[in-house]
Amino acid sequence: MNDRHRRLVRTAVDLYEREYELKSDLEDYSFIVFPMSKAYEGFLKTSFLDLRIIDIKTYEGKRFRIGKALNPDVHENQRDKYWLFDDLEQICGVELARDLWETWLQCRNRVFHYYVNDDNIISLDEAGNKLMQLSNSMKSLVECQVDFGNTQANSNISK
Repeated sequence: MNDRHRRLVRTAVDLYEREYELKSDLEDYSFIVFPMSKAYEGFLKTSFLDLRIIDIKTYEGKRFRIGKALNPDVHENQRDKYWLFDDLEQICGVELARDLWETWLQCRNRVFHYYVNDDNIISLDEAGNKLMQLSNSMKSLVECQVDFGNTQANSNISK
């Protein structure tokens, strides 16, 4: 996680702690989750670059979309070089790949988007739970990266 990601996470935690202390009675606390969701997106892109499943051009480009990359349900005829679920599944396992997708859905898409038949109102407790879900998913991906790096290093030593 880089400094920019850390600052966004810190902002989300500060907002949560402030609202918890104030005991305000707002209708929706989505704003607490927004900074950490943004950090999650950047963290994922950086992690994908570190895992070498995207290149620097993709990382810096404007075409790459995490939602498409992580979606396990993308129809086969729409899977292109930007669809990474299978790569993540191979490197980190199906459980983590699905967890990263579920976290994206619940803590980013459901927070940011407006759905006509779903109010998507987030209580303060739910905001705190989403921050924990984001944190746990990032931690799990870091653990996968460490394991992957160790595996790569061991395979290089064996050669």
